[in-house]
Order: sequence, then C-alpha cells, then structure tokens
Amino acid sequence: MSEVSLLGPSGTPYVDLSGQRAWRQYTKGDMVCSLQWLDLQAHDPNFPEDGPIPCMVLFHAFRRLEVGAHVIPQRYAYLYGAREGKPTFHFFRGVCDACETLGFDKNDKAAQHRMLDLVIEAMPDLILMPLEQPPALEIQRHRLGIEVTARNGGKTLHSEVI
Repeated sequence: MSEVSLLGPSGTPYVDLSGQRAWRQYTKGDMVCSLQWLDLQAHDPNFPEDGPIPCMVLFHAFRRLEVGAHVIPQRYAYLYGAREGKPTFHFFRGVCDACETLGFDKNDKAAQHRMLDLVIEAMPDLILMPLEQPPALEIQRHRLGIEVTARNGGKTLHSEVI
C-alpha cells in the first residue's frame, strides 16, 4: 500500500508531520511537537537556507483543515532563551502565536501553559538535533507525466517521462 500525500508544484509532498519523519516527538494534551527536517526554502524562497533543516513543528493533535502548524527552525532557537536560561519576550510572543496558529483562542491561558511546557521540554533536543537529515528521510521528487518509449524490433532505444 502506498502512502498518499498532497504534492506541491515541485512534485514533492508539501509536508509530512511526525510519524516516521520525526527525529523526536512530544505530546501535551491536544498539542504535538515534532522535531524533524523541513525544506523551508521550498515554501518560502526568501528563507536563507536551502534544503532540509532541523525544525520544531508544533501542531494540533487532532488534525483539522482550518488550522495550521507553527515551525521554529533550529537556527532561531537562541531567540527563545537568554544566556541565563530565562525565557525571552520572543519566547512568550512565539508561544501565543503558535497557540493561535493551532486554532486556540489567544486568551486561552491553559493552552498557552501547555504550549510553554511543550516548547521548554523539546527545546534542548532541538538544539542538539543533527544538522544533516538522515539519508533514509530524504524526500524524492515524484515523477509525473507521460512515459514515452521508442522501440525498434522489440529493443528499447529510448525511454523518458515528459
């Protein structure tokens, strides 16, 4: 049985959250944190790094179409804590933004506390996450089109997908 996913314009899946794609995964109630590699430049050409990079992906445990996922790239993890280990303003603002992205009310203090706990628990692993994605997790581009084969006397001369 093959895996079904939505493909983007480049022929690769938009995103596949957690499961086999995750390096580590955490759950707090109805929130999930997946540490995995994402190619952010494929979705935002202005992102400075090309290829899959380590990210913390926060999403609702019960997938719904009207909500999204919040991504924290490893390269921006330093914004979430001061040298003394204390959370920064950016950390609290990011948690509130993530809660709204996941479909929670911006004033839902219980959701914010769950999100705070989840991010604090997963942040050390995000920092320690390997920079390079394991080769087994590399997403291959799907080949779409029409296969054309030229044969002469039963022997294949040329074959390609257009």
